[in-house]
Amino acid sequence: MTASRIVLLRHGQTDFNLQRRFQGHIDKPLNEAGRSQAAGAAGVLVSRLCEPSAEVGMITAENTRSYDDGGVRIVSSPLGRALETARIVARVFDIADYPCEGPSSDERLTERYYGTFEGKTYEEIARDQPEAYAQYRADGECEIAEVERSEAVGARFRDAVLEAAAGCRSDQSLIVVSHGSAIARGVVSLLGLDPADFNGLRGVDNCHWSELVPVGVSTAKSAARTGWRLASHNIGAREDILGA
Repeated sequence: MTASRIVLLRHGQTDFNLQRRFQGHIDKPLNEAGRSQAAGAAGVLVSRLCEPSAEVGMITAENTRSYDDGGVRIVSSPLGRALETARIVARVFDIADYPCEGPSSDERLTERYYGTFEGKTYEEIARDQPEAYAQYRADGECEIAEVERSEAVGARFRDAVLEAAAGCRSDQSLIVVSHGSAIARGVVSLLGLDPADFNGLRGVDNCHWSELVPVGVSTAKSAARTGWRLASHNIGAREDILGA
């Protein structure tokens, strides 16, 4: 069994996001805008996974009917900004009386480690670490600064998501709350590509998400199995632009 769909949601805004600083493993909390973003995103996700009455626009326990009776399962990065976002999302689902399991956390969903870049802006890195800056700008990797390699980020993220999805019932959706770089590289890995060689997918904005849906895969060398198709990417709190 596996989840009916996977939603990969980036956490809400932090002060480091506003200042355009590399955040990585630094554990900054959400700011007020970030908390508001999380609640707004959660409301759209509820309406994405529930069917509101045509007469009543607000999502409440009285006017929602789930598409998937099993509800949602939420798993999060353990970093505070992601876990707080996950808890806000869970509360909104609870208010809508929509079955919600979690949030639990998984270290493999943590943001990419940015080494000596963490806490700094691009301008500060260019000034203080010009060689490392040039290497990073060339291909998105930087051994000099001890930045975690893209394929390692993608692989751990992919493994965590697939494990969580496999633990869901077929009538459950999986919401994964994580980070911009981790999600971008994880999506590429989930699609069977190498994030070190493929840079055609931009990161997601704060409290935006990517959606993946299952697709049957069968090859001459393997029996039928479940793969994943990217249905939408970098979607925010606007119902009119939701993907498939």
